[in-house]
Amino acid sequence: METDWTQDLLNWLTANPGWAGFWVFVMSFVESLAFVGILVPGIIILFGLGALISLGEINVLPIWLWGSLGAFTGDLVSYGLGHRYRSHLPEMWPFSRFPRMLERGREYFHVHGPKSVAIGRFVGPLRPVIPVTAGMLGLAPRRFLLVAIPACILWTPAYLLPGMLFGASLEVATEYAGRMSLVLVIGFVILWLTWWVIWTAYELLASRSARWLRHVIRWLRRHPIFKRIAGPLLDSTQPEVLSITMMGLILVMIFWGMVILLFLSPFSVHPQSIDQAVQSYALALRNHMADPLMVALAQLSRLWVLIPTSMAVLLWLVGAGRQKAALHWLVAMGGGVVLQLLLAWSLRSTPLLSEAGATALYDPSPALVLATVVLGYFAVMTARELRRRKRKWPYVITALLLVLLVLARLYLGLDWLSGALMGVGLGMAWTFVVGIAYRQRAMRSFNGLVASLIFFGMLALTFTWQVGQNLDTDLAALKLPLLQKEITAGSWWEDEWQTLPKERTHLKSVAARTFNFQFAGPLEELKQLLVAHGWQEGEPANWRWLILSMNPEPTEYLLPPLKRDYLGHADDLLLHRLGGDLSAQETIRLWDSGVRLSPSGTPVYLGQVAVEVLVQRLKFFSYWRAIPSAQTNIDLLQRETAGLQARRVSDSMLLLKSVQVVSGS
Repeated sequence: METDWTQDLLNWLTANPGWAGFWVFVMSFVESLAFVGILVPGIIILFGLGALISLGEINVLPIWLWGSLGAFTGDLVSYGLGHRYRSHLPEMWPFSRFPRMLERGREYFHVHGPKSVAIGRFVGPLRPVIPVTAGMLGLAPRRFLLVAIPACILWTPAYLLPGMLFGASLEVATEYAGRMSLVLVIGFVILWLTWWVIWTAYELLASRSARWLRHVIRWLRRHPIFKRIAGPLLDSTQPEVLSITMMGLILVMIFWGMVILLFLSPFSVHPQSIDQAVQSYALALRNHMADPLMVALAQLSRLWVLIPTSMAVLLWLVGAGRQKAALHWLVAMGGGVVLQLLLAWSLRSTPLLSEAGATALYDPSPALVLATVVLGYFAVMTARELRRRKRKWPYVITALLLVLLVLARLYLGLDWLSGALMGVGLGMAWTFVVGIAYRQRAMRSFNGLVASLIFFGMLALTFTWQVGQNLDTDLAALKLPLLQKEITAGSWWEDEWQTLPKERTHLKSVAARTFNFQFAGPLEELKQLLVAHGWQEGEPANWRWLILSMNPEPTEYLLPPLKRDYLGHADDLLLHRLGGDLSAQETIRLWDSGVRLSPSGTPVYLGQVAVEVLVQRLKFFSYWRAIPSAQTNIDLLQRETAGLQARRVSDSMLLLKSVQVVSGS
């Protein structure tokens, strides 16, 4: 489905906010119409409008009103259509073209009754089908209105809220770490695509696997050799034959995909060039706000997370008397551990090793093999215990967790893209091999809810433990290296200062992005001079900052400033000074430029003195936004650092250096 026009519409609405209500009404109305709504990505429009609301571009109340009115009008038209034609509706186009969807709406209405109108309003595939089904099945108009009106009123803010939260987080990420905003957008898009692909692929396979199975069985009857090989797997008398067929089909696709990838690696430059391009882009996205999150996510691949989780499920299966399930679980986990150990012992390369000079082939990622087996095989086991309509959920959850893990490892340079894909592919192959064997042999069911509580409970417990144990160590080990450059102290003082970067970020939405002073010397010396004039060092931000940011009446004393990012690194020194205005404060920030002055080796820091004001979004979320400082702020900084040698090279640039640098030059 082509959705590029949605971005054009959102851009136009940003420039013409007065038309937003009209277009929200149209989109909500069309998306609610019977069957037509499937083709209209109204959720994307509401998500984008929610982001614009959080940025202060559009008022929320008109959007809420027009969106609810459009949704109710669309539902009313669909209901009227079903109520008018009743039994003739399945014979009319487009209902005759898609009988399965109408039948699905009928089944859902028979199970849930009038409340299905409210439930269907919040479920995308059912939204354009339930109202027309309710009319077709004779739901009284009064009962329909009693359910549809409150559902439509609640539907608009429910779909605006995710966009509003995303827009607010994107604005904060752009202000403090511009690269973080790209990480958020890329992560959101990839996770949404993963969910959509898994959901769509499962529905496609589930709806057509029976027909494909009949074709395969007829083909096997004409080819007895293949029948002896695959016949036992495709026995139509088995209750799990459709699931086995689906896993077998996916297994074949994985096999040929890995064969192609392995064949291309030694003989083509494309896998390596794509690996290098992805790694270069990941390096460009590195920032101090995303690093802790990605390092934490990478703990999912640690043995101390996966092995205890696997053992907990195994012990529960044994205690519950499910010997066959326990045996297959042991085989799956044991094979995953063996594969990880074999790959870990083999000669392989990662981006980090490549920088150190290693030039080995890019083999499958061992860590992702075991993680895929543990998460994937648990999904295969628990899906068997669910109703067919709900069997997709274990696979969706597993896919989202694996995608997060792969993104984290690619971001941190722990895997090449080709190695990550082969690792996941190899883990999935082993998962489905054991899964097919389990689905053929296991006859006794087990409590899927209890197993899920044990699995995810132990996974969360060990994951939290490993994050606490390894976060600081891994952050230090995986810290983004800073490019070093050496110049003489005299040349920097005279004119080489002009070769240093002028801006912290190139994003135009960040108002205060230029550096307005440079300092050569120890940071402690500069800090002591400024502390004597009322400056104080900012406290390191932690999880408490998020709670403090939700204070409806924030002040400079209650909400501390956050560190800002430059080339993936947080500021090395953050000082702030509180004044009489409760909604504003002065800040001084310095970042290591990577330049070292010879012969002393003194570092040169890029500095920014600014005024930061409080900005409140959504009535409850606040953060500090920097505004460009006036010339008087730079003059004041020069006076307060009288113990240093200073040179004013322009109205917007001040050079400072300590006595040690003066003597060393």
